[in-house]
Amino acid sequence: DDLIPIFNKMSKSKKVVTLTGAGISCNAGIPDFRSSNGLYNMNPSSRPIKGKDLFDISLFNSHETISDFAIFMSKLYSETQKAQPTKTHNFISNLSKENRLVRCYTQNIDGLEAKLGLKMDFEQNQEKTLLQTWKNLDVIQLHGDLNTLSCTCCYKAINWSNEDFETLSSGELPECPNCIAKRDERIELGKRVTSSSLGRLRPNIVLYGENHPFSSIITTGLNSDLKSRPDLFIIMGTSLKVHGVKQLVKSMSQSVHSKNGIVILINKDIITGWNGIIDYQIQSDCDEFI
Repeated sequence: DDLIPIFNKMSKSKKVVTLTGAGISCNAGIPDFRSSNGLYNMNPSSRPIKGKDLFDISLFNSHETISDFAIFMSKLYSETQKAQPTKTHNFISNLSKENRLVRCYTQNIDGLEAKLGLKMDFEQNQEKTLLQTWKNLDVIQLHGDLNTLSCTCCYKAINWSNEDFETLSSGELPECPNCIAKRDERIELGKRVTSSSLGRLRPNIVLYGENHPFSSIITTGLNSDLKSRPDLFIIMGTSLKVHGVKQLVKSMSQSVHSKNGIVILINKDIITGWNGIIDYQIQSDCDEFI
């Protein structure tokens, strides 16, 4: 009976915002971060290092951790290529098809939403204004996208090639083809070339200690979403540990409550300290509830 008002609100809502975490991809075979079998507890090499250390910008301080990072990410990329969207991903896709999805914010880097046709690529829309670009996006990847690589020098994002996968699997970062082309052009023109102008490709994810490359678009777009006054905010598969995400939840909840909407968390674990911000916590596997 307690669930009846929740189901009523979910079915009647016109403007829905979702926030998702690793818990929605576990049923697709992708490990989460913080559980005992999660990514943060995996040891990708014989060295005393944990997966968590490979999501921190400081990994670039040594060749050993760069090598561990490359191997670890190539394995994770391989898993995401095989994975299929879950019931929860399909639920988000259906909200979009019904024109009820304001935005899905995700902490996930697996990009499974794209396999359902949801729009999540910032790069395709550079000819449009910032807000036009934003309104064309269904999903905002707060922590980047494992399905592309970006250059450490020119920052160009490109798709993985088989050759890139082999290089990363061997513990090395591939050279950037864009930088190579620019270097060759400079050589042809008789211009000076420095080693620092040749970048390497790394997975296009946001590590702890670095900014999102589209942070200005996300800030402007989030403010636009807050002003659109959504009437339902569903948080799924996350324990809300990341500072920036906590701030997003507080702001979005305030906006939803101003429209007499509700905020729901669906997660395997109950979280504390969110009274007055999250209205209902449903302790459940996301797919089972959805």
